[in-house]
Amino acid sequence: MSFAYLQQLLSVRQEKWINRRIPEAVRYQLDNQSIFILPTKFGYVFLLFSVILFVFGTNYYSQPLIMLSIMLIALFVVHMFASFLNFARLYVSIGNIQPVYAGTTAAIPLHILPSQSARPTRGTLWVSFWEIKRYQSIELDTLEGPANIRYFAENRGVSQLPRMTLQCDYPLGLFRCWTHLQFTQPLTVYPQLIVANLPLESTIKLSQVKNSTHIEGKTLSLDQPDDFDSLVTFQHGDPMHSVAWKHLAKTGNMLRKRFVGASPQQGYLSLPMHSNVEKGLSQLAYQINQCHNKHAIYGLYLPTQTIVPNHSEAHKQACLAALAAYPITRQAYRDGQ
Repeated sequence: MSFAYLQQLLSVRQEKWINRRIPEAVRYQLDNQSIFILPTKFGYVFLLFSVILFVFGTNYYSQPLIMLSIMLIALFVVHMFASFLNFARLYVSIGNIQPVYAGTTAAIPLHILPSQSARPTRGTLWVSFWEIKRYQSIELDTLEGPANIRYFAENRGVSQLPRMTLQCDYPLGLFRCWTHLQFTQPLTVYPQLIVANLPLESTIKLSQVKNSTHIEGKTLSLDQPDDFDSLVTFQHGDPMHSVAWKHLAKTGNMLRKRFVGASPQQGYLSLPMHSNVEKGLSQLAYQINQCHNKHAIYGLYLPTQTIVPNHSEAHKQACLAALAAYPITRQAYRDGQ
């Protein structure tokens, strides 16, 4: 039995024990059920020094050394209770988490709520996530409003945050109190944006794709307007297919055709047929943003869900949320490993 296997087994059992001891919740008032406390490295050194002083005092019959060691040990014990009581006054929750794109950092609003006791929690609060050793500090004495905790969202999906670890060593740093809290608020991570030029497809074409028949019907492109308007001077960077070649042959002047859409473009976006699912979702996320910015009326067709065309901000968020909630593929799971 390898060391890595034993370590993984212990980690799983520890997580199950934590889940039973501190169940998930929307907010927490810390108590003896959810608080852990042990001396810090400085605390162990302080205690060892106090014991050594006591031993020297008894060996050499030194009353001052004995009194000093007893005072230090008493301070150590009092500090343990002071640290615990200070930490137990924490009353915390997190607010609504704004969705983010995969590969970016989410801001988790941590609210330090008014304590149910008369006195607030003091000192520096250190925050991290389960099995992540990067800590962020919050000065409780000067905090106003929620504290934004950074969390790197690596993969798309809709899931709970890992357990949030809070710890504090107030007042003298002799003891460290900590807890592991599992908040119920979900985090929505949209697919990472990949540049693409996916067409808006008509409902006729989508029904044929769904039934796996021959693909025909109208495809609406975001870059192709509907009606001819006028001829304008050709500028560097304009597409060559818009050049008025007949006019160029007659006059020698290079002009291009300008088109004006008769009505807002509308149709459905769907997963590319010959693409990795995760890559296709990322391309869809990019194209949804493009359609929204160009005021197109677009819908979303997925094998698991269909969203009718619209163009509002809420519609955009609903489409991106549908991409985030799309079932994780086996290939995506392997890539995440």
